[in-house]
Amino acid sequence: MSPPLSIGLALVAGLGLTTAQPTIAKRDASSYQQNAVCAADQLMRYYQTDNTGLWGKDLWWQSGNFLSSLATLTSLDSDYLAQHGDVFVNTFQTATGYGPSPHFINGFYDDEGWWGNAFLDVYDVTGNQTYLQAAIIIYQDIVGGLGTPCGGIWWDKAQSYVAAISNGLYIELAAGLAARTGPDQSPGYLSRAEEGWNWFFDVGIVDGNYLVYDGVNKTDSCKPVGLQFTYNQGVILGAAAELYKATGNETYLEQGALLANASTAAGSPVTTDQGILHDYCDLSGDCDGTIAMFKGAYMRGLRKLQLASPHDNWKDFITTNAQSIWNNDLDIEDNSGTSECNLGTDWTGPYTTANVVTQGAALDALIAALAVTQ
Repeated sequence: MSPPLSIGLALVAGLGLTTAQPTIAKRDASSYQQNAVCAADQLMRYYQTDNTGLWGKDLWWQSGNFLSSLATLTSLDSDYLAQHGDVFVNTFQTATGYGPSPHFINGFYDDEGWWGNAFLDVYDVTGNQTYLQAAIIIYQDIVGGLGTPCGGIWWDKAQSYVAAISNGLYIELAAGLAARTGPDQSPGYLSRAEEGWNWFFDVGIVDGNYLVYDGVNKTDSCKPVGLQFTYNQGVILGAAAELYKATGNETYLEQGALLANASTAAGSPVTTDQGILHDYCDLSGDCDGTIAMFKGAYMRGLRKLQLASPHDNWKDFITTNAQSIWNNDLDIEDNSGTSECNLGTDWTGPYTTANVVTQGAALDALIAALAVTQ
């Protein structure tokens, strides 16, 4: 591990942490900027409710996802950066002590991966080296998870499982660091990312239809196990985009395209016949605070791949999902001239209820639509 990281950031005086100026949202499925801002305003109403630097109490890794969403939206909307850029500082200084260890490190490598990649997103929008260094420290802890009987990294420090998600996030983080650091550092990151990518395809997590299983069985010949969740399909797309950025090698985009085409196909295991992204629990309406987050991570990965290698079918998939959310899974409340845009869990609708997790996941789809249509 590296020595303790010096914060080196001054808190914005008073930490305003305010929402955007009052605006009335319209039920216009093509106004992605207005829709994303209204949805993000609602997400920000959950921020700091327990003075933890998180979006809601105990939402640790989910808050890493929310931080990524905010960073991406502020990169697309400079006015939103001016209003909410202080959140990056506050979360960095406050939330690090919320977990069992400093520097956003805990017992699960996927949790760490969410935060590491989030800090790369914050670094991209702020240019502040402190966030890049935070991602490096997290990466240095994650590589301690290498050496499972099946290859790749463990899901957790108890070495109980070899999961697709922890490995996908690790590959994305290593490739992202390779693309953002100097040549004296990037070869080490890049070689690890490339080794991880090759392992991902060789071990059997990716099936013959280019869909990703949840993990492999460490005690049964490393056979693929588990369901095909949306986030496992999506994070590896972001890894493909980061590897291409780091290398210029279009092979990563080609392999990513096979994965993206498989998961966006109408009627796939993670897509309805109408082309709307879903996990199995969306059908029964009982997604918990873990699975309800998954679709947002998928949209983040597909957005990154679409921006690196534009495909009309992926763009259509993103905008179709964003429009379905806005038209079918939204509740707009007008409170004294301010719109509260509540987003539910099942993007096909009808809207039933919303919480911070469903809000953050759906926000990623709206941000993706904004990014790919600008």
